[in-house]
Amino acid sequence: MSQQNVELVRSLVEPFNGVDGTAIDFDDDAIRELIERTHAPDVELRPLESGAGSGPSALYRGRDGVIEYFKEWLDPFSEYRVELLDYIDAGNCVLVPSRQWGVGRVSGIRADIELTYLYELRDGLIARIDQYDTTEDALEAARARD
Repeated sequence: MSQQNVELVRSLVEPFNGVDGTAIDFDDDAIRELIERTHAPDVELRPLESGAGSGPSALYRGRDGVIEYFKEWLDPFSEYRVELLDYIDAGNCVLVPSRQWGVGRVSGIRADIELTYLYELRDGLIARIDQYDTTEDALEAARARD
């Protein structure tokens, strides 16, 4: 089952690898259909405590919450790209380390970040997404969930 989890996550995120995220219309029917096909209705997304969004205690719930998060995250940028580095099988979780960079819409300053997404799957759907500063932190969290 875990290889199926890796393939599900890969099918979701790989099309966005290297694409300018600010050019994506997250209200587009194709994006919404993709989210519905791959995410549980009660999916939860927890961003980095130091990241953008509604603050360190931010929790985005449901498929619409996932879309809301990405809109909020990308709003301050005129350009934003993600380089996906790996897909790590961790049982019912898949870790995806990444390098990301964006250019501030107002400042014009480039910002770089490395983070790891931890996708937790349930019944063949993404049930939870957490972001971690390091792959080691994400792996530790995945092990604690098994």
